[in-house]
Amino acid sequence: MKSLLIAALLFSSLASAQEKNVAQFVIWEPKEGQALTFETGYRQHLQWHAANDDPWDWYGWYFTSGPRSGQFMDATVDHAWQDFDTPLKPAEDGADNKLHVYPFADLRAVMKLEKVASCGSNAGLQSRLLRMITLSATDINAAIAITRKLKDQLHTSCLYIYKVVDGGDINQLILLLAYNAYNEFGRDAALPEILERLDKQTSVAAIQHITSETLVFKKDMSRLH
Repeated sequence: MKSLLIAALLFSSLASAQEKNVAQFVIWEPKEGQALTFETGYRQHLQWHAANDDPWDWYGWYFTSGPRSGQFMDATVDHAWQDFDTPLKPAEDGADNKLHVYPFADLRAVMKLEKVASCGSNAGLQSRLLRMITLSATDINAAIAITRKLKDQLHTSCLYIYKVVDGGDINQLILLLAYNAYNEFGRDAALPEILERLDKQTSVAAIQHITSETLVFKKDMSRLH
């Protein structure tokens, strides 16, 4: 019985380690007067990924509100942690990146995140608009429990909840809410009030600060299979 229990625990641990719930977000700020050159170079770098049969999907968005307006974020999602131990031709990838992207933009952030919940599909990541909500928490587990309750109280077609693991404040959650029009976006304008109400229903004040930004999807700066 003891050996069976140990085997079960090891299997559970291995399954958890291999769970494809890890995302990487990278934020670029085009240099002054280099926005169009950056876009051209970034597309050329995506062509390198295509030419080398990269199996990973790459999503791209521009921030259109908040202090990061004008910056570009790319993401690759649904990975196991070990995927990052064997990326595609890292030396060649880095060299192409330095040739086509780095001269025209400053790298502002590289973050690893774990997906806490989603609508079960990545289709929402290709929506015209994403409302990116950053929650700073005093109790991350209580904040996760609160955000899980949002599913039935919002009009978004898809809600993604990520926990920051590396590259940023690890007491933060990032929520991505998918919309295809600002008319849909506006139906969830009261999101902060909903979060505040849910927070007050808990035994601790879990949510410390809320930031909202808008992302616009760039299909021509994405590579999806």
